[in-house]
Amino acid sequence: MALQARAEATRRRIIESAVELFSELGYGETGLADVLQHAGVSKGAFYYHFDSKEAVATAIIEEFDSTAGRIVQEKLGTDTPTLEGLIAITFAVQALMRDDKLTQVGHRLCQALDQVSSAGSRFYLGWTDRFVDLVKMVIDTGVLVDGVDPFEVAECVWVGILGCNLVSAAIGDDPYARLARCWRVHVRSIVSEHAVAAAYRSIETIAERYQAVSV
Repeated sequence: MALQARAEATRRRIIESAVELFSELGYGETGLADVLQHAGVSKGAFYYHFDSKEAVATAIIEEFDSTAGRIVQEKLGTDTPTLEGLIAITFAVQALMRDDKLTQVGHRLCQALDQVSSAGSRFYLGWTDRFVDLVKMVIDTGVLVDGVDPFEVAECVWVGILGCNLVSAAIGDDPYARLARCWRVHVRSIVSEHAVAAAYRSIETIAERYQAVSV
């Protein structure tokens, strides 16, 4: 048991070191020797857990995926997703991308797609599918317009999260305000007239909550 704990601690140290180096230097500029030195591990210890630098990148992406999935489950709970719940999930994922270094690095690695690992493309496609399932459940609540395409809505929602994060990180503005603007546009096109006012209130309330915490 102690051996297993030490092995897991070594694996964790390798991942955390890679996150630090990929964040500071970039994936392409970080060599395997840099990771070994930063983590303070031997080649043998590294290869016990990973067969390449790419494998470490994949592990970071998979951890990003797992953490984001846990956030969604926490926001979702056991109830049927509401539109407000779906909006809240997007802000929670945005917060994770904004504040968590492993998530930030994982997101950047995903952007490289197959140049780094097929895990990137699997991640993006998998999350589109997750949002399709969520949107289908929101459709069942009757607040969306008739005939709305769940895939098109899910894709817009997911791309909105990614795009807001990318642009706000590049120019240094508020990602929550940007995401709120995206949602107001989405709402005008997908939400039934009787539910629009409530949806706007939800957007503003959730955005203000995250903005208050980030100050």
